[in-house]
Amino acid sequence: MAKTCIVIVREVWDTRDLVGTVLDASGAIKPGSLLTRFEPEDLNALEAALRLKDQQGLRVIALGLGEAVSVDVLRECLYRGADGAFRIAIDNRTLDTPARARLISAAIRKIGEVGLVLSGTTTLIEGETSLLASHVAGALGWNSLSFVDRIEEADDTRVVGKRAVEMGYEYLQAPMPCVVAMGVALLEDDPRAPRSAKAMLKLKHKKTDIPSWSPEDLGGVDTSPSVNCTGFTAVPERAVETRTVDPESEADLAAMLADVRKGD
Repeated sequence: MAKTCIVIVREVWDTRDLVGTVLDASGAIKPGSLLTRFEPEDLNALEAALRLKDQQGLRVIALGLGEAVSVDVLRECLYRGADGAFRIAIDNRTLDTPARARLISAAIRKIGEVGLVLSGTTTLIEGETSLLASHVAGALGWNSLSFVDRIEEADDTRVVGKRAVEMGYEYLQAPMPCVVAMGVALLEDDPRAPRSAKAMLKLKHKKTDIPSWSPEDLGGVDTSPSVNCTGFTAVPERAVETRTVDPESEADLAAMLADVRKGD
């Protein structure tokens, strides 16, 4: 397979232990009211890529959008064993999912020799949906697999993923090149859980330069929203009448059913 695997990684708000009010009057998150964390599903994607590296000597590159808020997820990837990292320099909060996908796909083309792209499945980022990987695949013109628990096989011609379904598992196969969205976060005691950062790699990469590209560096990617909200229409308030019915009275119950059938 192509010698490089890209892992899309994101920094998200840590909402596990909310205390007090975190939103201002406009509905925006108050500065300093929340910490951030490495998106758990993206960590699963990183682990899947690192396992392919262990097995096949694959080169693993982390790719992220925007400057770090409190956790530099790109450097965290280096600490866990990624071979390199690139940052797309833009305010991630101003982008919708198709715009993110256009930037990421342009960066993937710039890196080159990429046959596999891995990403987590998430809906935690403002304006983000679980379809980022699918949008990236569409922008690249590649195949895609979604909600994959683990990569079973990967070579020059195909990738095979395993995912949980009701009452068991199913195996999905797609031709290379392919974009794969990894599924839900794994439990800490799960043997597939993401590996921890290594002290030796922390010392090695503490000051490693992480190249940064602007949209202009990527060929002037269009970052405007794909869908614009042009206005709102208020829905008239509906008055709902309530009635008390004697549950022991067959006549009252029959009358209630008759009213329901008529739509009263």
